[in-house]
Amino acid sequence: VNSKHTAPHVTLMDEIDVQELWDHRKKFKEVAAEQGTKLTFLPYVVKALVSALKKYPALNTSFNEEAGEIVHKHYWNIGIAADTDRGLLVPVVKNADRKSIFQISDEINELAVKARDGKLTSDEMKGATCTISNIGSAGGQWFTPVINHPEVAILGIGRIAQKPIVKDGEIVAAPVLSLSLSFDHRQIDGATGQNAMNHIKRLLNNPELLLMEG
Repeated sequence: VNSKHTAPHVTLMDEIDVQELWDHRKKFKEVAAEQGTKLTFLPYVVKALVSALKKYPALNTSFNEEAGEIVHKHYWNIGIAADTDRGLLVPVVKNADRKSIFQISDEINELAVKARDGKLTSDEMKGATCTISNIGSAGGQWFTPVINHPEVAILGIGRIAQKPIVKDGEIVAAPVLSLSLSFDHRQIDGATGQNAMNHIKRLLNNPELLLMEG
């Protein structure tokens, strides 16, 4: 809440056809299950966000209010906002750039269980450089996620819904993911924010490209 008073928020909203991502997860869901991994779409979003933070490093900074300085981060730790009976908790997947989709999936699931059971340590909830907030599981679509101070950006993901889209000149039904990106306008301009959003969309639209570039 303090972030809303100190940082001028701008939120961009967009959506992306995720048919190929849907098929990719379906293809590897059984392989993941064989090794005890519950594969969801969230690890793909984590990898896409990390790639965007590397390409647009202004989103991977924080603002030191007392010194009036921008702090540049050269590591990529992604907070995953979790709604629990104890309130909103944000466990952190650290060094997400060094981890595979399966590793991130396992870590997210483990942290989610700890959050639900009230067993997260303080170390597991600090050090995030950017956060993801997911309201898709609650049926939400677009929203205005509040930046997790002192970070400068947060990516919101909504539900995946079947929608009509135009493909090769024809109207077809496809799974479409809603995205909302909020950022601190003191450090990130609209063009940079939209370019980062476009980069995330591009990778989620083509998971093979995500694995090559991410």
